[in-house]
Amino acid sequence: MNQPRKRRHHTVPRFHLARFANSKNQLMRVELPGVKRHLLSIDNATVEKDFYLIEIDDGSPSDAVEDALSELEGQAATALRTLADQHIWPIPEEVRRPIAAWAAIQYLRTPAARQAGNDIADAALKLSIALGGRPQMRAALESVEGRSVTYAEVDEMWALMTDFEDYKYEAHQNLHIHSMNRSFPGTAAGFFGRGWNVVHFTRKALITTDTPVVLMKGPGEDPGLPIGTATAGGVLVPLDRRMALIMGEPHTVDLRLPGSTSMARDLNQRLVWEARRAAFHHPDDNPLEGLELPQPRDQEVASTDPRTFLTDGPGQE
Repeated sequence: MNQPRKRRHHTVPRFHLARFANSKNQLMRVELPGVKRHLLSIDNATVEKDFYLIEIDDGSPSDAVEDALSELEGQAATALRTLADQHIWPIPEEVRRPIAAWAAIQYLRTPAARQAGNDIADAALKLSIALGGRPQMRAALESVEGRSVTYAEVDEMWALMTDFEDYKYEAHQNLHIHSMNRSFPGTAAGFFGRGWNVVHFTRKALITTDTPVVLMKGPGEDPGLPIGTATAGGVLVPLDRRMALIMGEPHTVDLRLPGSTSMARDLNQRLVWEARRAAFHHPDDNPLEGLELPQPRDQEVASTDPRTFLTDGPGQE
């Protein structure tokens, strides 16, 4: 019997959002750049329709990825309760491993990660068109049409495809899932092997966002250079309203640290800088007061304008 599909996919899981919510499972959602804010149920936060739906070999849709994510989230939720609520220390492997796995997949699963892949694919396509010129356009048209094409047909397609600002290429979502699968084992192992600094706050509160796993540069690193999960000086994850996890350098010792006002401010600023559309916090808190809130981010990867590589004029091949 066919099971009904899950259509409402959380890009940040409910178990994580619930640790920043009130007793009614409500969050304060702050839309960037902070002008609009409203109460929202965790059931409706970070929901994207069919975001993890994949197409399997026979062309039919599958919820397999959403099911796998739900299983991983369940394991992480149990581990987090042990760490955050029971204050177990030192952190045993059976607690550390599922939290590292969830943090890794959370970094890889977001709309921001998918947008980065789409930005790269879009830039590559347009660069290929610009460099290939009309001869490549003619070859592509003739391959599709199965016949010789005229100069006028090439010019018409050329005009359409070199109007680069008029369209944005989006890769099939299966490609994002394949990227997640490929990157997950190494990312999870890297997070597991870092030294974990667990920071506890008693009065000050933390936020979370639609992109809650944040890569941090190490001391003295050039702020203009990109970083990845393997090269980051640290990885910041808000575990709940009163606890942050900072995964430091690999093979260093775990530490429990008391949080301070300045530390809460610094961590919340880092978190909101990396948000794409919204931040979330407990309705009774005001942790964004005095912070710099960015504009919503629509692009993840900047690229050279492909028009700079256009060399041929109308009708030239």
